[in-house]
Amino acid sequence: MYVDVPVEVLQMNPFTAIGTDGFLVTAGTPEHFNTMTASWGTMGVLWGRNVVVLYVRKSRYTHQFLDESDGFTVSFFPPEMKEKLLWCGAHSGREYDKVSITGLQPTFIPSVKGGERVTFKEASLVFSCTKAATMDMQSDQFLLDEIKEFYQGGDLHTVYIGFVDNILSNQ
Repeated sequence: MYVDVPVEVLQMNPFTAIGTDGFLVTAGTPEHFNTMTASWGTMGVLWGRNVVVLYVRKSRYTHQFLDESDGFTVSFFPPEMKEKLLWCGAHSGREYDKVSITGLQPTFIPSVKGGERVTFKEASLVFSCTKAATMDMQSDQFLLDEIKEFYQGGDLHTVYIGFVDNILSNQ
């Protein structure tokens, strides 16, 4: 059962939660969605709102779901779920049914725009976000050569900025 967590009492280290532990990005509808593991992202304040910023390569199957959806969820999991997250990051939803293979149990939470967003019963913390802006990275915008090493094959990221509608903790 999820309960709302006011942002003022949120206790998490975004650097380890995002960069080390990883999380699932999920977009789509309860009938048709995809999830992917990510370990790049940011959290902060922009345009006077709390935001989550995602970086998703155009080649990822989840990219199309993010483009077609009004929002997304970012779901964090307890350490014992690490193997399932790694599996979801190494396999495409185009080729595999991630839910049936991993045993993750989808659950649906209300969207502020109507409808529902998808997360998973096993998630310990969920950010439900409304898409506020998207932009495509351009390699000529990189000021440091070391960044270009991440894009030797092209396939640059799209940046998705989401307003945080609510934060849910699994009790």
